[in-house]
Amino acid sequence: MKTVEPQEEAIEAPSGIDEQPHDGDGSATDQGTTESLSATPVVPVIAWPAVPWRLIARWSLVALAVYSIGWMLWTTRPVLIPFIIGLVLAYLMAPAVDFFDRWMPRWLSILVVYILGFLGIAATFALIIPPLIEQVERLIHQLPSFREVQTFIDSIIRQYRDQVPPSLQQPIEDSLANLLRSLQNNIDTYLQRGGAFLLNQLIQLLNTVTFILGFISLPIWLFYVLYDKHRGRVFFNQLVHPRARSDFWNVWDIVNRVLGGYIRGQIILCVSVGLAVGIGLVGLEMLGFPLGDYILVLSLIAGVTEFIPVLGPTIGAIPGVILGFGISPTAGIAVLLLYIAVQQLENSLLVPRIIGESVGVHPAVLTVAMIVMGTLFGLFGILLAAPAVATVRDLFKYTYLRLEGCTPEESIRRVAADHAPIIHQGAAKQESQPS
Repeated sequence: MKTVEPQEEAIEAPSGIDEQPHDGDGSATDQGTTESLSATPVVPVIAWPAVPWRLIARWSLVALAVYSIGWMLWTTRPVLIPFIIGLVLAYLMAPAVDFFDRWMPRWLSILVVYILGFLGIAATFALIIPPLIEQVERLIHQLPSFREVQTFIDSIIRQYRDQVPPSLQQPIEDSLANLLRSLQNNIDTYLQRGGAFLLNQLIQLLNTVTFILGFISLPIWLFYVLYDKHRGRVFFNQLVHPRARSDFWNVWDIVNRVLGGYIRGQIILCVSVGLAVGIGLVGLEMLGFPLGDYILVLSLIAGVTEFIPVLGPTIGAIPGVILGFGISPTAGIAVLLLYIAVQQLENSLLVPRIIGESVGVHPAVLTVAMIVMGTLFGLFGILLAAPAVATVRDLFKYTYLRLEGCTPEESIRRVAADHAPIIHQGAAKQESQPS
């Protein structure tokens, strides 16, 4: 006869509670304990996340590498000046090299640009230096002495004495007298200190053997920079992890846009301001003001000082204004109005169109940055204060957007949207180049 085995009934334990041991008949061993446990709320156990040691080690190595590179650059900053000049020349020469590269090998296009640049510099020196030296000599002799300036100011005071009420004459005269006395006592000291500072800086630079070697090797180094421009991108694509390439080239584009736009824009501004001052002085000469013998030197001073942020236009106008007042009060006022008109034209028309907002830094922030960078890096720090501050600003914005969760493409797009339109080449270039 077939025996039917009794089927055991499975007793399902409450969720989160281990099943209790059962007797042979399937009853619970301790029914009271089971009921009390089923009434107890279950608290889920949250495990601590695993420490990403590999990620921490990776970013620690990156931070160490950045610190080491920064320390090395800071320690060797005096001998890096030739290579900084080389980077500026590379920014200026790259468009011409790329233009000739369409019809000839790249090494030959670089050689052609070298020859054209040398011929241009030689022609400039041959045409400008002799008359420039002559005009500088005449300008030095023509500039009024301190006694003549004081006499001119005294004549202005006498003219105002007939128009200003007597109750205000004495305070004005006392203030002007104190100002002239202070200038007379301190002008020699300022000139001596400034000359000694510039001389010491020049001697320190020229006494550095590596500085001289850097300038000697500059043409060869610049040739390799221009020649291996495309190979450098392939090299960095192989060096940088694929997940970090977009960020790497975005950061590169930010620095390249700000620095390249500033350098090219400043050169165009310098040439434009120099030409505008020269044309204006020619116009004043045609109106009868005897300024024709100093047009070249005053235009050159106005153009060169345009490199100095914020204070450059004012510094460049001082010699011309002093010379104009040395000729006559009317000539001085005419020259002053000319420089004011050129500066207004520059600020309202040239700067927005040439540089745009790619290096848009508030003058108050830029003045502080010039003082700090001038203290740390000297004259080059003053000249590079504007692009340095703009680069730090844009890199901060980009990093903040990336930490907020934006993609590299969205981050660079939003950074570029705050400034003049730029061509984003980060992701496109890294995708088009072989990895």
